[in-house]
Amino acid sequence: MTEFGTPTRSELPSVRQLNKATAFAAATAAILLVTTILPAEYGIDPTGIGSALGLKAMGDGKQAEQEAEKEAPAADNLASVEGEASAGIQNSEVTLTLQPGEGREVKATMKAGEEFEFTWATDKNAVNYDQHGEVFGAASDEYTSYDKGTKASSTGRFRAPFDGTHGWYWRNRTEGPVTITVSATGQFSKFELKE
Repeated sequence: MTEFGTPTRSELPSVRQLNKATAFAAATAAILLVTTILPAEYGIDPTGIGSALGLKAMGDGKQAEQEAEKEAPAADNLASVEGEASAGIQNSEVTLTLQPGEGREVKATMKAGEEFEFTWATDKNAVNYDQHGEVFGAASDEYTSYDKGTKASSTGRFRAPFDGTHGWYWRNRTEGPVTITVSATGQFSKFELKE
């Protein structure tokens, strides 16, 4: 006599049934990995299904965020310009070309409350970007991120929340060179490509 709830040997699944269930679970996991998890988390889409479902854009954004956090360049020591009087309204434009895998940044030196209107655009493909700022003399890991993602262009208005340098870091994740042109009109003492 068996206890209630305890299966008998004949009620247990066979080794063949267990192997089938395991194989089905592994195949399902592999399909989900390739079609949804890789595109949504890492921007990798070998089947194209992730793009069709809009998951690849989400993964690209996550990767751009992680890249910007890891690779945002160290802030230059700009304490010497902190005391400079900001001129009135200025216009500036910078053009840069990024080779595959290369990252560069353009920064405006500003005082808290100063503003500029900006436009930036690539000549073709979208690039990873991080719009951020840091106080003068900040350590390389001390910065404030305002906006990040993957785009081919952006337009807007920016107001500096603190004295420091504010701008964009772009990284080219495409297979060919990408040229970016960024322009700003407003209040800043410098607007330049950082070395």
